[in-house]
Amino acid sequence: MRPLRVAVLGLIVVGIVSVRADTWPWPSVGAQARHSTGIVLLGPIDYNARIEPFPDSLRKAWNDAYTLAQEVYPDDFGRPWMDLTTGEVVVSAATANGAEIARRWVQSGLRVPSPKPGGPFTIDLPRPDVSVRIQTVRHSIRGLDRVVDGVIDLVRAGVPGADRIYSAGQDPEHDRVIIVTDRLNDQLLDAIAARFGVDVIAIRVDPRETPMHLL
Repeated sequence: MRPLRVAVLGLIVVGIVSVRADTWPWPSVGAQARHSTGIVLLGPIDYNARIEPFPDSLRKAWNDAYTLAQEVYPDDFGRPWMDLTTGEVVVSAATANGAEIARRWVQSGLRVPSPKPGGPFTIDLPRPDVSVRIQTVRHSIRGLDRVVDGVIDLVRAGVPGADRIYSAGQDPEHDRVIIVTDRLNDQLLDAIAARFGVDVIAIRVDPRETPMHLL
């Protein structure tokens, strides 16, 4: 478990504007903007939004897809996610091997090796009872884990503004990492853009969050 709390967070795209400076105001709830570096800025999550319960069949298929990706083949897959607008589980294949494994699971189910110590053990993953969409992504689970580790390195290195980071975690729907902070700092965003580019990390700004050094 990493020192930063992992948060897998979605977003609703409302509009894109360009902002600079110790950026005030930040994007509103559910909105996004683009910093002058090119990094996407996300507004706070609406925690009051109503979320309908997931059907059992959808939850089961997602759990099996998560096991396949996270526990068995983290170099071949990104994390799966549920597309609630279509009722599909979305499997994120980061390699051709991952795409082929996903197709075999969808068509007939799989028996895969278990990483549980003391084995060998196997895990039975039955053919899913819901629609599964296989998408191609650039980053595997382990690839995005390395990005999160790099964010932690920014904190350790004392990059200005990094001490205001509250959490960092994978956003599987958009194949990236989301950093949560209570305020923006241009030096931090410049450092992120220089090290990671502008596509693999987005910044969620939520003044309600507490930076980790104050927890």
